[in-house]
Amino acid sequence: MRKSKISDMVVCALFAAVCCICSVIAIPMGAVPFSLGILGVIFTGVVLGPVKGLISVTVYLLLGLFLPLFSGAQNGISAYPGITGGYIWSYLIVVLVVGLISRIPFNNKVLEMVVSTLGCALGIVICYTCGTIQFMAITGYGLEASLAACVIPFMPFDAIKCVIAGVAGPLLKLALNKAGFGK
Repeated sequence: MRKSKISDMVVCALFAAVCCICSVIAIPMGAVPFSLGILGVIFTGVVLGPVKGLISVTVYLLLGLFLPLFSGAQNGISAYPGITGGYIWSYLIVVLVVGLISRIPFNNKVLEMVVSTLGCALGIVICYTCGTIQFMAITGYGLEASLAACVIPFMPFDAIKCVIAGVAGPLLKLALNKAGFGK
């Protein structure tokens, strides 16, 4: 195997591990727990882009199918069809969108960080949308009650996650590129 293929596999595996670690850090908050899972996913999208990011998140979701990698020590067999499953499977769409936005070339690092942060925010909105739709379908709650349970309490925390991924992601991407692990 070429060195670049091996380094790509290593980087994808490392970011799958980042997603796994972030996802098990959770605090119960009613029907939907507070989790760092989306932080791992948007950070992966910013740093790795759409293709490698999708590979990493797919590996994470496949591992989570049988391992207790989701909040509440759930695995995918119990989590995917449950009330939080829509948030989890949306990670595939989120990492693609965030990854595509993060690949827009900029000569200005500050502008790149702003756009990356906005891309992360769009990813969060996608996650909220997919998750809330599945939550509503399973619980029978209306839109207002679902937003009150699943979105509004998490918005301040998720805004912080967007800033963290949007600022730190481009810096790590630059460092990986300089080290020969990028692009």
